Amino acid sequence: MRKINITAISVTLILLLTLPITAMGGKMYRWVDAEGRVQYSDRVPPEQQARGHSRLDKSGVELETSGAAKSKEEIQKELAREKALKRLRAEQQRLIDQQKAADRVLLRTFRSEDDIKMARDGKLTAIDVHIQVIRGNIKRLKNRLEDLQKGAADMERQGRTPPKNYLNDMTSLHQQIKDAYASIIVKERNKDAIWINHEDDLQRFRTLKRLQPEKPGITPSQQTASLLETVVQCPDTKSCDLAWKKASAYVEQHATTRLHLTSNIILLTRTPRQNDEFSLTVSRIANKEGTGAEIFLDLQCKNSRGGKQFCQTEKIKNIRNNFHSALTP
Repeated sequence: MRKINITAISVTLILLLTLPITAMGGKMYRWVDAEGRVQYSDRVPPEQQARGHSRLDKSGVELETSGAAKSKEEIQKELAREKALKRLRAEQQRLIDQQKAADRVLLRTFRSEDDIKMARDGKLTAIDVHIQVIRGNIKRLKNRLEDLQKGAADMERQGRTPPKNYLNDMTSLHQQIKDAYASIIVKERNKDAIWINHEDDLQRFRTLKRLQPEKPGITPSQQTASLLETVVQCPDTKSCDLAWKKASAYVEQHATTRLHLTSNIILLTRTPRQNDEFSLTVSRIANKEGTGAEIFLDLQCKNSRGGKQFCQTEKIKNIRNNFHSALTP
């Protein structure tokens, strides 16, 4: 049997494959035709232009590759991607410029961490003072309402009908009390927002000044008992009606002074006369957007030294703390 020299055949095949390329003095191209066969030529057929091809040098080394021609849809997608990328890069640069500008303002405004804390505490104190003013106004409104109701009751006992202005004034006082409590809720939330903003400033200031980072502080509503703890959110009319019934039962269960005002937006017990008494007010504050509301409980003790001490007892704290759970499923 005759032996076949594999090495010789391999060399021969290589020479045969490279012969057309090296033999040609001009350009040489390689492509795969529609049937999947590799083709070589000094020209690319027109029908192959859309499929892609490679240009080779005299040694058969690939110099460049031309991809398949892109369809109209592919071109549109590529343009859309480039547009989106351009937009994202522009937005990224805007954020970078915005942060740099904010950093410059921060460093110009505050010289130290204490400056930031003083500015924060000053704003919080101003809000607390305003809240106290509102609470004082609420007390006056409640006293005025009690006087009107007492006068109306006296007239009815005498067989007289209270004049229309009595009823109009009482309705107005209801709304003013409710609006005052709504204002308190907004201001309590503003306190937390101010704290968070200044906490962010502190953390950024420390980063810019290369200071030792500190654990973030806690908001005012987390530090002490906050009126926000007695705010219950209800998403729709049905759930709000159910929560309002539970709130009424809660007031009846815990009140130490007589309930003298009930409506579909406010429940109110009388002003405390003794140091161990307190008044309860529940208001239903409709959301500006949507059908839901916020049901808010306020507890006020007598404005005396003994009353203030009574308001710090566990009994009072529990009444405040348990209101939310009493209204929610």
